Amino acid sequence: MKDISRDWSVTFDHRWGGPERPVLFSRLEDWTENTDKRIKYYSGTATYHKLFDCEETLLGKDIFVDLGHVKHIARVRVNGTDLGVVWCDPWMTKIPAEILKRNNNEILIEITNVWANRLIGDEQEPEDMEWGMADFGYGKFRYMKKFPDWFLNNQPRPSKGRYCFTTYNYFTRESPLIPSGLIGPVRLLLIDASTTVPLS
Repeated sequence: MKDISRDWSVTFDHRWGGPERPVLFSRLEDWTENTDKRIKYYSGTATYHKLFDCEETLLGKDIFVDLGHVKHIARVRVNGTDLGVVWCDPWMTKIPAEILKRNNNEILIEITNVWANRLIGDEQEPEDMEWGMADFGYGKFRYMKKFPDWFLNNQPRPSKGRYCFTTYNYFTRESPLIPSGLIGPVRLLLIDASTTVPLS
């Protein structure tokens, strides 16, 4: 087993409110616990990048990368090979033996979360449209009373810190954020198939 949880370079999409430059995560964490609001309220895809060396004991063998805890979907690439999408527990995918080398293996993990946090982040900003309240028996939510003039006239949005546009909004500035990101730990595992129990 090899732990590769530390020192990841993470690139967010600045067009959706993320940082414009890659951010170093010395340790993996839930985005919502970050003090930078560009990460705290981020929704979309972020790419984790890292180089790692491989011990001789792992070379020539199929190993697994265990992503630990993921919110919510991950695509994994190692040395340019797409290893597919991981979307449920166990958060693991196999690294074929032939693509690993002794030094400077490159791993890219694209993590995509849900839209709730960006909507909640937008609610921290000034309003720029008129809302009404509705209750259909399963909770109150807001609906847009009418399309705002700036939208109809194709003008710049008055509330510069908002990124989403929705006609119904189920979130407020106090809504709890949804855990997001690659939380880990991320480990390389050598699994002995002879000790596994087949699925029935």
